Amino acid sequence: MGIDDEVTVGERIAFYRRRRGITQEVLSGLLGRSVEWLSQIERGHRDVNKLTTIIEVADALGIEPMRLLPRHFTSRPRQLQDSVIGTAPDTVPAIKTAMFRYDGVAALVGVPDRPPVDQAELYGRIDSAFRCSQTERWSELGPLLPDLIADGWYAAHTTAGDDQRRGFGLLSLIYRVTSGMLDRIGEPDLPWIAAERDMTAAERSEDPLLIAGAAWRLAVVLRHSGRLAESTEVPLAAADALRTDVQASPAHASVYGALMLKGAVGAASLGDHGAVRDYLAECHRAAEFVGSGRNDFWFAFGPTNVAIHRAWLALEMGDPTDAIAQAEQVDHRSLPPELAERQASHLITLAWSHYLRRHDDEALAALLEARQVAPEQLMFTNRVHAMVRQMLHRDRRDRRELRNLAVFVGVQ
Repeated sequence: MGIDDEVTVGERIAFYRRRRGITQEVLSGLLGRSVEWLSQIERGHRDVNKLTTIIEVADALGIEPMRLLPRHFTSRPRQLQDSVIGTAPDTVPAIKTAMFRYDGVAALVGVPDRPPVDQAELYGRIDSAFRCSQTERWSELGPLLPDLIADGWYAAHTTAGDDQRRGFGLLSLIYRVTSGMLDRIGEPDLPWIAAERDMTAAERSEDPLLIAGAAWRLAVVLRHSGRLAESTEVPLAAADALRTDVQASPAHASVYGALMLKGAVGAASLGDHGAVRDYLAECHRAAEFVGSGRNDFWFAFGPTNVAIHRAWLALEMGDPTDAIAQAEQVDHRSLPPELAERQASHLITLAWSHYLRRHDDEALAALLEARQVAPEQLMFTNRVHAMVRQMLHRDRRDRRELRNLAVFVGVQ
């Protein structure tokens, strides 16, 4: 058996176990698990639903955790309501070219002449980019990024004084939204590069909230690469730096709360349930101060986002029943359309919780609702692919809605 994009986590574990010449008895012993547990994982009869488990298995096999996770998405353009979606990966070469040219090598290779950059106009374009991100319209966002990167570079490198600091602040935001898109569509290395440039530009902007925002993005990339300890330490350290000023403004509290949510996510993945409760309590206090209806620095932080995270964290801590109970307390339909990503993420959490309990009808209903809210989010979410693939394998009723959804997200 080879490794391709459609191979499940369990099949990957079996592949690397056999390649290392390790029996199921040996590997299960190293993990402190039963042979039956490992056999069910490898045969697809049980799901690996925690990142910590994947890391434990990878450590026992002596491989990088990312080898056990699906690789890049292979996405074909899809026609939906007169607009083509699923084309975001096609824009990566142009984004990569812009990232290469508008960096430290610019002085060596030269950069094309461009008209002067109006910082207010550039900020408006950045706002549009983040709105694409928060509605998961990646195929609309992708073509915008090369010019944004170029103009952000000019705004930061052809100015002086306060204008230059503001220019670096704009460049920081551009790289944050760029890293987010590249991360979502499955690029392996570019999200790291963009996140590091986000941090570098934020530091040169001398804006503590932008520096904290860059730490938030770096924490996401660290988590997705399997570096759980660092993905927890980074946002908590950044939150500590803001703690004394947390009530200076709703914006301060929003960034602080978003960082503490990342700390809670990391603690859940590390199995530290007490820390999760403590961090969520901090998030709740910050959310009460911020109130509803804000979207400072495009973090969408507030009471509803904290409630959405409570459901997801219950799932991450291995309790899908509690996750469903928590999810039912969230009025996700009250979220504004510009926060479609939050609503769809919540529905995917609800679907996964039902799926783990083998309530496939409920899981499918949640996924179909998520498709209406943010269709490209389903295309580019590993968990959705794994869920739909396994639901197809155990489907005994040949449900047309499930088959159509599989075709839509690209599951064979």
